[in-house]
Amino acid sequence: MGPGASASIVNPPPRERRYDPRTRGAAAGSGARSLIFIHGPVFRSFGDHPQEKEVYSMKKLPGLLLQLGLFAFAALGASEASAAPMTLTVFLNGTSVYSATGTTTQGVTADTAALNTDLGTSGYSFTSLAGASDFPGTTGPVGGYVSVAGNVSRTGGDGGLLQIVVSQSGFTAPTSGAVNTLLGTATAIYSGTTAATSVQTTQGNFTDSSSPPVNVNTPLITQLSNGTTSDAHANSLTSTVPTYVVPYTLTDTTTITLTQRAGSPANDVFTGKVSITSIGVPEPASLVMMVTGMPLPLVVMGLLRRRRAAA
Repeated sequence: MGPGASASIVNPPPRERRYDPRTRGAAAGSGARSLIFIHGPVFRSFGDHPQEKEVYSMKKLPGLLLQLGLFAFAALGASEASAAPMTLTVFLNGTSVYSATGTTTQGVTADTAALNTDLGTSGYSFTSLAGASDFPGTTGPVGGYVSVAGNVSRTGGDGGLLQIVVSQSGFTAPTSGAVNTLLGTATAIYSGTTAATSVQTTQGNFTDSSSPPVNVNTPLITQLSNGTTSDAHANSLTSTVPTYVVPYTLTDTTTITLTQRAGSPANDVFTGKVSITSIGVPEPASLVMMVTGMPLPLVVMGLLRRRRAAA
């Protein structure tokens, strides 16, 4: 209140009521709910009228948007810290018999001597087995991927179903776009195998870090041996991935069953790969969902509640 101004607490004439947020603290300090005249205009303590709250909220909108942006970047930065090495696991008839963890973030190599010992009396043996990735992913046409390559043979033994799983978590690129495509590819080159009973299947999986997670599989690729000397196969299939959150996990699963032709070992030189690519810029609501894992309305409501609680 300026020098010379007189203040008195009175009941104001209804026609003179109007609000100036600059003086909302005058009545707030005393806790009074009365109106205060200063040279004629009537001021009301903040919080007495819904319109006053609306004006105050609108004044705070730029700060709210800034806080939302900082919150999104903080969530993105936190997600970037979730890197994990690549893993490779081999199953025989559904039981894990061998596993390895990569010493770098872009690959893992099996110890084939140890692996072949672990395969016991199955008759299977590997001359090579390794996984690779482009962790943490790229925004270009390659996207993010994990892959596996190996050479496996069977000579006698009990046989059975082999399953090779390579997986890696913590990918941060590409981020979700307008169109997200999950691609599974596989090759199989058979020799010494019997038709129809020797088979390889490949399937890729994408799982993001939202709650509940976005979980998408590629269609199953099935490659049957034809039992001839020209027995090479190459296939690819795709799935569409909805809006997702980084970081994400990619997993490739290859299953192999080999039966021998008489007089020669059965052999399969194989590859499998799963990759995700993203095209276009997501709409704002999807962008917030992508970096925070929560829909835009929930993010805004949460921030507004925090501001009200602090007021």
